[in-house]
Formats: sequence, C-alpha cells, structure tokens
Amino acid sequence: FTPDGEFLVLAFDNGKIEIISTETFKLVKSFIGASNDVASVDIKGQFLMVLGADDKINVFDMKQNFKKLYAATFTGSGEFVIANKEGFYYASKGAINSIAFKKGTNVYPFEQFDLYYNRPDKAAENLVELGIIDSVLTKAYYYAYLKRIKKMGFNEDELSGDFNLPEVTINTNDIPVTVNKSNISIVVDAKDEIYNLDRINIWINDIPVFGSKGKSIKNLNTKQVSESVNLLLTNGDNKVQVSVTNVKGAESLKKTFKVNSNIIEEEPTLYLVSIGVSKYLNSEYDLKYAAKDAQDLSNYSKTLMDKYQKIETIELINENVTTENVIKVKEQLLKTKVSDVVIVFFAGHGLIDKNLDYYLATHDIDFKNPAKNGLSYENLEGLLDGIPARKKLLLMDSCHSGEIDKDELELINTEKSENKNITNRGTITASNKSKKMGLKNSFELMQLLFADLKRGTGAMVISSASGVEFAYEGEQWKNGVFTYALLEGLKTGNCDLNGDGNILVSEIREYVIDKVSELTNGNQNPTSRKENLEYDFSAW
Repeated sequence: FTPDGEFLVLAFDNGKIEIISTETFKLVKSFIGASNDVASVDIKGQFLMVLGADDKINVFDMKQNFKKLYAATFTGSGEFVIANKEGFYYASKGAINSIAFKKGTNVYPFEQFDLYYNRPDKAAENLVELGIIDSVLTKAYYYAYLKRIKKMGFNEDELSGDFNLPEVTINTNDIPVTVNKSNISIVVDAKDEIYNLDRINIWINDIPVFGSKGKSIKNLNTKQVSESVNLLLTNGDNKVQVSVTNVKGAESLKKTFKVNSNIIEEEPTLYLVSIGVSKYLNSEYDLKYAAKDAQDLSNYSKTLMDKYQKIETIELINENVTTENVIKVKEQLLKTKVSDVVIVFFAGHGLIDKNLDYYLATHDIDFKNPAKNGLSYENLEGLLDGIPARKKLLLMDSCHSGEIDKDELELINTEKSENKNITNRGTITASNKSKKMGLKNSFELMQLLFADLKRGTGAMVISSASGVEFAYEGEQWKNGVFTYALLEGLKTGNCDLNGDGNILVSEIREYVIDKVSELTNGNQNPTSRKENLEYDFSAW
C-alpha cells in the first residue's frame, strides 16, 4: 500500500505493475515495472521502486502519475549505473565494463557510444527537479562533459546516438574461438557510401596493432576496400576490435571478437628504458636525485632474472639525455616481441611552456624556452607507439607530469620550498584561474567521471604529480618521492595489494598514488595520464 493508503500496488511475475484504488477497488493504472519478473517492490515516500529479476531497479514518481524517473543497477564494490528513459547514463568508472549497447542483433562495448550517452548531467535531471541533487552539481557535470568531448575533438552539435558512419565487416564465421597457434588471418571489408576511406584501425586488448594512427589507406582514393591482415596473438584471451575511419574523421562501429590462444610462449624479455637528469647545461637547475632514480630502478630491475628470459636495460643519464638520443631508443624497441614487457621511466625537471605544452627537461634544454631542445611529452610516449610489445608502461617522476586543462590554467612563478632538504622538479607552474562551483575545476571532474576513450599507444601512463603540482625529491627519501614509493612498494611487496604474489600495473598505480600523497601530506598526488582498462599486466 502507498503511505497515504489510497492505492494498492500489485506486482506480477511478467514485470507488470497494477495500481488499484483502495476506495473503489478499480484499476487506476497499469504499466511495465520491470523488463522481466519482479523480484521485489518497495515504496519510500513518493517513490515506487521495482527490482527486476535482472537486478535492475526502476524508480517511479507516484506524485507524477507514476512517471518513470530513472533505472539503476549496482555491479559490486559500490559501482553503479543510473540511466534515464532516453538512455543517458551516469556510471562510476568501475562499472563501465558492465555496460553494452545493442543495435539490432549486434552488441557493442561501452566505448562505442559512451561519448554520446555518458551524460551524468542528463541522467540526473529528474533528481534535480525533486531536490535530491543540487543543480550546481549537474551544471558542473555538464561542463565536465563539454571538456571531455573537446578533448576527443568534437563539439556538442557533431554528436548523435546514431552517426552516418562507414561500415566494416570481418569474416568472424571463419575465425575459431580457440587456437593452438600464435597468429590468425582475418579479412577486413570496409565501405562508405559518401566519402573515401582513410584508415583501418585494429586493436588487440586495446593495444593498436598499427600504432595510434592506424593503417592509412588514404592513398587508395576509394570508398571500398578489402584487406587481409595477419594478427599476432598472445597466450590467453585476445580481444580484437576492428574499425574503419573515413576522410572526414567518422569512425565505423567497431567489430569485436575474442580468440583464446593456447600457445606456450617463451619467457618474455623486459626492456627498461631508464632516463634520469640531475646535471644540466644550465647548472642553476641541477637536481640531486633524478639520475640516481633512473639508476636505482635499473639496478632493481636487473634482479628479476627469475621472471624474464632476458633483461635489456637502456640507460640514459645526465649529458646523454638529449631529444635525439631518446628518440633513437625506439629503434631498439621496434625489435621487441608481442609478449615482451617495455617500461619507460623518466626522472628530472618537468616544464610547461607559455602555450601550456609539457616538456621533459633534457640535459641541454633552454629553461626559459622549453621547446628549444626539450623532450615533448608526445615524443616520450611515442617510444611506445606501434612497437610489437603489448605490455607497455610509462612512468614519469617530474613536475606537472599529469595532464592539464589549458582552458582553465594560468602560469605563475614557483615558490622555493621552505625545507632546504626538499627540492621540486620544476621552474614554472600553472594554477587554476578559478574554482567555480566548489570544485577544483571541470577538467579534474572530467577525469573523475569519465574513462579516457583515446587509447593512444595502449600504454598505461602513471605520472608522479598532477598537472598543477610539483614532484619532490629530498634527503629523507634519497630519491624522488615517487621513485622512493615505487621502489619501496616493489622491494617490500607492499605493491601486491591482493597478496597473490603477482604485482599488476593497476596495483602499482594504486599504491604509489596513496603512498606519495601520504609522504607529502597531500601536496603531491600521482595520476594516470592514460589508462588501459582492458590489459592489466605484471611488470616487475
């Protein structure tokens, strides 16, 4: 019964809800409360909540003639999804792998339409009307959404839930679910009714097979193409996704299939590229521990011979750290195998130029003009783009190494630490222009709300500090604090958060984020510049 006793709510096994007047005992309203059997019904105040056998909760407002407000579900560990009747949803980042889209008979993973339908501001609109959520918060959600689509290269008017897209098909009927070999061949057929095709994109476990830019077919000047592609597999599940992009930048719906490979792989090789700069051409900016950071990480990695067939250490220290020498390292990384592990580490100054572009300080950098001789972030991450190895990790122990919001920041001069035993690894920093709506800024809210759909190189990128923070080194750590936390966690096993004897990249990330924040009293907070939600692996 409703709290006022006016209605009796009846729920049926087929999901049907009937509302009966207690005064006349006549049917007042009938509607579908769940997509299958009803498991439970509850009434809180003016809200009728119907739990279906599929674990989805539908919420109706009895004061608005039982209008459906939203649907919600929970996927364990507090992860949740809330969606309105148009399909716009608000989801915690840990729940996104539980979301899929169905179009006809095809099912697509969350990232295919997430850019359009992941709208916390829209999903929460009804809650604002009822006073459950503050309108200021949903406005912040909207600004965060705008930041997100701008980062992805779109504006709001360009997005829709059903694009006019090129099409791609693959010969999935000919592809076995399980193979006992290290490769398979697929045939990719692509076409576009209006525009020429530009590139074919293939990912295996979110790692781009042809690099972040895909395989260009632009020179064919064609609207239709058929390509046979040989794919190298790794042991275990291989999630393969294929798409095609036309010359206007529109990407087809991704075709996805999985192949399990039972091959017995030879022991992988660990490639560690360890870069550290303490001594600079301009000695005014010398550091004490950056070069030591790189050497300490190399020395630790060399103790792991029981885990790897071979350990290749590529070490660049002080005067050897030039943009040319770093870029040249890729020649060696192109010799890796798909099962190998590649870790790139950088310790030294991190600088932001007047355009808010990020540079890692080489030995001969111009500190007043970082673009001169400086190593751009894109060039550093580029070492991992398109190489055969699929287990890739980039670590940066430098100031401002997290991503920044160019629209909301301004440059300010640094302040020297009052503690003479602590040094920061930067010379100029950026500060938020405003702190509207009680939030740090909509950029940081965007990072909290949304998964990064730009897969890029497929590497996990862990930064020692946010884009507006310093990274510190000091006597008490005898390292950069980020490197100290990393090595301490690895050597003691504290990074192994679930205690299974296998330290995953996700565990390293979680551990150093908490440890560095603890050691610096919240003044330095590592972040993930890039995430690979599909491909977690053991690095050390």
